Amino acid sequence: MTQQTTTSPTRSRDKVLQSLYEIEIAGTSLKDVLKDQFTKKNYPHYKALLEGIVKSQETIDELLEKNMDRALSDLDPIERNVLRLAIYELLNNNLDKPIVINESIRLTKKYGTAYGYKYVNALLDKIIKEGL
Repeated sequence: MTQQTTTSPTRSRDKVLQSLYEIEIAGTSLKDVLKDQFTKKNYPHYKALLEGIVKSQETIDELLEKNMDRALSDLDPIERNVLRLAIYELLNNNLDKPIVINESIRLTKKYGTAYGYKYVNALLDKIIKEGL
C-alpha cells in the first residue's frame, strides 16, 4: 500500500486552524510554526493559507468587527480563527461561498464550542449577503 504524500485542502484547513490557535494562545511566532517540515510537506495548501491569514489579519479583523454585534476578542479563539480563515479564503481564493461556509461550520463543530457554529454561519452569511 502506498502512502499518500499530500492531503486535501480540508485537512490543510484543520492544520491552519490549529496553527492559528497556537500562534494566538501560546504566542508562538509564525516563523516557529512554519518550521514543522512534516506539515509543510504533507499539507500543500497549509503554508500559503497560514501566511496569508497572519499577514492579512488586521484587514480581516476590521471586516469582521464591522459586521459583528460584539467585540472580536469576546469570541472563543476557535470561532475567531475559523472566521479569519473563512474571510481570507473568501477574499483570496476562488472558492464557492457555500464551500467556505460549510468548511467553517465543520471546523467550528469539530473544534469549537457547542453552538459556536451557529454564530459563525450567521456572521459569514451576513458578510456574504452584504457583498464581500
